[in-house]
Amino acid sequence: MTPPSRRRLMLDLRQERGATVVIVALVLIAMFGMMVLVVDVGGLLWKRRELVNGSDAAALSAASTCALPTSVDPKTPEQAADPLAAQNVTGLDPTTTTNATVLPSTCHTAKSGAVKVQYSQQQHLFFAPVLGFSNQNGVTTKAYAIWGPAGAANPVPIVIYTTTFQGQCDVSFGFLNLNTTDPQKGWDVLKDAQCPNVGASTRTGWINQTGSVADLPVHYTVTDPKPTYVCRVSGLSNSDWTILRSRVGDVVTFPMDDCTQNVDQSGNLVTCFGNADKYDIIGFIDFDLQGVYDQATGPNGWGGTAQQTCSFTAKKVPNTDPNNIVSLLGQSPVGQCPQTDPTQPAPPQGPGGGLINLTVNGQPPGATYTYDATTQTITWNGADQANLNVSFDWWVNGRCGQPPGNSSAVCIVVTTVAVHVGGSNPCPLCSPFSNIRAVKLCDPAVTGSCNGVNVPT
Repeated sequence: MTPPSRRRLMLDLRQERGATVVIVALVLIAMFGMMVLVVDVGGLLWKRRELVNGSDAAALSAASTCALPTSVDPKTPEQAADPLAAQNVTGLDPTTTTNATVLPSTCHTAKSGAVKVQYSQQQHLFFAPVLGFSNQNGVTTKAYAIWGPAGAANPVPIVIYTTTFQGQCDVSFGFLNLNTTDPQKGWDVLKDAQCPNVGASTRTGWINQTGSVADLPVHYTVTDPKPTYVCRVSGLSNSDWTILRSRVGDVVTFPMDDCTQNVDQSGNLVTCFGNADKYDIIGFIDFDLQGVYDQATGPNGWGGTAQQTCSFTAKKVPNTDPNNIVSLLGQSPVGQCPQTDPTQPAPPQGPGGGLINLTVNGQPPGATYTYDATTQTITWNGADQANLNVSFDWWVNGRCGQPPGNSSAVCIVVTTVAVHVGGSNPCPLCSPFSNIRAVKLCDPAVTGSCNGVNVPT
C-alpha cells in the first residue's frame, strides 16, 4: 500500500504536466517572435536600404537624361531610370509599372526641372506565417532629383583651382563674391572693375545655404573659352571654416577657377601665382565633403607634427662596433627631437611622416658614416670623435598628411562627385559631355533642398 504522502506527491506531479506544455508553447511563441524580428524584420530593413540605393541611382540617371537635349540623349526618364534601379536591387523587375514621373514638357527642353521615381518589391517572410502573418510584405521607396544650371546649386563662395587636380599640392583657397547685381555685384564683372567687399554675415549665409544665391552664369565653352571674372573677397575668419565643417556629409558645390587667367585690380594677368583680385570661373565641381581640419588641437585638428629640425651632440664616439652606433631617436631636447620613429604609421592619422636632410658634422651619409632608415641609427666609420654634431629634419603626418608650417592652414577632405564645365545655357557648339547642367538628389520636405524647382510629389 502506498503511503499517503507519496500518493500526494505523485498526484501533484501529474497535475503539473499541463502547465509544462503551456510554458513550452509560450517559449516557442517568444522564440518565433524573436526570429521574426531578427530574420524577417531584418530582411525588410535590408530590402528597404537596397531599394533606397536603387531609387537614388535611378532618380539621378533620369535627371541626367532630362538635362540633355534629345539629340544627345533620346531616352525617356523611365528608360534612363529602370536599368539603374535593376542594377542596384536584387531581383527587381522595374518594367512592371511606371516608375519615373516628371512635370509635363520639362524633360529634354527646360533648363531646370525635377523627376520622381518610385519602386516597390515584395520581400519574402520566413517566420511571420507561423504567427499568423502573411508570408510576404511589400517595400516601397521613392526618390527625387533635380537638374538645372550648375550655378543655381547654391555653391559655397570658396574657389577651387583647376591645378588642384594635377597632383597633391597645397592650395590657396580664395573666397568669392557671389552677388550678381549692383551695388554689391561681384560675379561676372569686367576684368578691371572695382570689387566691393561683402559682410561676414553674407558670406556665412552662402556657406551654410541660408543666404540667397541667384543663378551664376558662366561664359566658358569648349570652343569659345570666354572669361567669367568673379571678385575675390577679403576678411577670411576661422568661423567660415567652422560653418563649412557643419556641412560635413553633404555634397557641396564649389566654383572652379582657371587660374591661368586670373587678373589683378587693373585687369592685368597674374596667372596662378600672382595676387589675384578676380578669378576666371569656368564651371563648378561637386564634392562629397568628408572633413574640415585646422591647426588647432582636438577632434577638428589636423594632428601630427609640422616639420622641424632636431640637433644634438653625440659624445665620445669611436669607430668600433657596437659603440659606433648612434640612435636618432630619444635625443634631447625632447620638444625638438623625435622620441619615436616619425616615419612609422600612426593610426588613425594614416601613413607615417618623414626624416630628411640628415648631416653629421655637416656632411651627408657617405664615407664616414652610414644611415639605417629601418632602425633610425647612424654607424660611424671615421676616426674616433669626441663630438658628433647630428642634425636632421622630421615631421609626423596628420589627418591630411604633412602639417604645414602655416598655423592658419586648413585641410578640406573631399571626394569628387561631378565636374560641370561650361555655362548655364546650352549652346549648339558646346560639347554634349561638358556637363553644363548639374543634377542632384533633393527632398521636397526639406526647405531649400530642391533649390526652388517645382518637384512632382
